[in-house]
Amino acid sequence: MPAGCQVEVEEGVESVLVPFTTTPLLPEDAKVVWTDSKYWKVHVYENGSDQPETQHEFYTTRTTMNEDLLKTGDLSLTLRYPTERDSGRYRCVIWTEGELLRGKTVQLKVKAGTVQVPDQPESIRTRSCSIDPTPLMADQSV
Repeated sequence: MPAGCQVEVEEGVESVLVPFTTTPLLPEDAKVVWTDSKYWKVHVYENGSDQPETQHEFYTTRTTMNEDLLKTGDLSLTLRYPTERDSGRYRCVIWTEGELLRGKTVQLKVKAGTVQVPDQPESIRTRSCSIDPTPLMADQSV
């Protein structure tokens, strides 16, 4: 499985994108689960919609995913108002009928805040976060 990537952002930005792009046209019954390094559920997508009642309260109202994510294969997570507490490992797994289809780990580093000047672009650096070309495989080990 690919090693993942690292995203760095400064505290105080409005949001950060935790990237994961995979094979498009995933099965309609796929379940997508983002967790953090504490194994808290950051975001869950199942049965065609987000499942906010299953996520940890620390992330309530702070996460979004794209629409049609199973069709496009863009499973990236947007985390709003990141703080240093959000730094750590984020893992996304895709399940269907109890089988792991895909997974990716992203390291997020939120640096101590600096005063942000209005109308300035957000300071975000993404390293080694390209599209994952690995084909969809049900027999991939964890």
